[in-house]
Amino acid sequence: MGDVLVVGAGPVGLTAACQLARLGVGVRVIDALPEPTTESRAVSIHARSMEMLAALGVVPRLESLGRRIAALEIVDGPTGDTRARLDFGGIPSRYPYLLDIPQPDTEAVLAARATELGVVVEHGVSLTALTQDDTGVDVTLATPAGEQTARVGWVVGADGGHSTTRRLVGAHLEGAFHGEHFAMADVDVATDLDRDTIRMFAHRDGIGLLFPLRGDRARIMFLVGTPEPGTAPSLAEVQALADARMDGRVTVSNPRWLAYFEIHHAQVPQYRHGRVLLAGDAAHIHSPAGAQGMNTGIQDAANLAWKLALVAQGRADASLLDTYQDERHPVGATVVRGTTVLTEVGTATGAKAAVRDAALFVVGHVPALGAAAATTAAELRVHHRDSVLSVQHGHRHHGARAGDHAPDPEGTAVPVEELLARPGFLLLVRGAVDGLEAVLGDLGSVVSADDAVAAAYGWGGDGMALVRPDGYLGLVADTVDADLLRRYLTETLRVTAPARV
Repeated sequence: MGDVLVVGAGPVGLTAACQLARLGVGVRVIDALPEPTTESRAVSIHARSMEMLAALGVVPRLESLGRRIAALEIVDGPTGDTRARLDFGGIPSRYPYLLDIPQPDTEAVLAARATELGVVVEHGVSLTALTQDDTGVDVTLATPAGEQTARVGWVVGADGGHSTTRRLVGAHLEGAFHGEHFAMADVDVATDLDRDTIRMFAHRDGIGLLFPLRGDRARIMFLVGTPEPGTAPSLAEVQALADARMDGRVTVSNPRWLAYFEIHHAQVPQYRHGRVLLAGDAAHIHSPAGAQGMNTGIQDAANLAWKLALVAQGRADASLLDTYQDERHPVGATVVRGTTVLTEVGTATGAKAAVRDAALFVVGHVPALGAAAATTAAELRVHHRDSVLSVQHGHRHHGARAGDHAPDPEGTAVPVEELLARPGFLLLVRGAVDGLEAVLGDLGSVVSADDAVAAAYGWGGDGMALVRPDGYLGLVADTVDADLLRRYLTETLRVTAPARV
């Protein structure tokens, strides 16, 4: 049984569903909400996620609804002085910016793409029970028409921080549950601040975050004390926080959504539970500082989908799915640690605040450090070099390495991101392609690399690179060898079904 049930129709679940569908897997998506959320929630899409979403063909639609952000600044709240600025314009991506867009718009774009791919999103349907064996998963669903049972091949739990899927497989978040609270507002903003910059205001009473959206709209958040249960901040309270922590330069109006929310810093020890796999907030939760949450989840989904597609279609052994845990769990752990540090940076006082300010001054005034920090924030430094799926063959060149995300250099005749819009793997070849197409078969496509691509890989002569559907490099070799490719597919990727041509 090869079909997949995706639980959760947020950006993570929809990304997984779209990727699975374009790879030929039958997908059913359910969501407990009776209709899509109107709450803005996650609002920022980083460059690495944009690269992955480009393969789905949705970037133009997303950009039409969002605002390009050129930089992230860390600002002293009481004075308004900029302590550090991270410019995204020089990051190594065809998307040298961050896209701020309300989550409902992101979901609408992905849901429309899912519909184009033949996926139906069922709202008002909840997962209430599941049992699994070696051949499938029996699920019980609560639907508007009553209880329903079904048998599916696999389940992807992308149902958020309060995940039912996580609970049903007996998994638990582990981490620091010290209960940070934020006041959040989706409002219109009047300000003299540039609207192409996200700002994190450091203040002894707690950080403030300003995310400009399209037009006058913005998301603002403040770290606050524990609120009364069941309450929400008033617009006047949000304005008072902005006056105190944003140097009096932000005036709010037209509230669309006002809420308190609580953040913990935690992660599940295991992302895979047999035929059930967890992704996004179902697997890791943390502070919104750095806007890493939704992006990490989208990248979870992209990593998982191509592996699950091969396994669900009987093309690869199920042990391939263990590499989802091996590759993504360390990334999630790093994000949890990093966002915790960012939150602590924003709330430092006394001697710690002096150290923070000195460190931020250095980052803000040393271009190399600023560029590195911007690349990290854009999630472009994530790699899987230590993965068993990353195989470097031959002399290690100065160019891209197995486990890196595939470079998409300026000057190439056909951008790699456009080539990745083709479902499956992409084999870039410098040299004769004889025999390679027969080995790869319908698992992907073979493309001759031009000079710009060859330079990015450090190929002085022949070479080949197998780009995974999530944009990372699996095999990188300084030779063109059909037998080497065959061994990689069968021994490393555990492909068991022969290539079909």
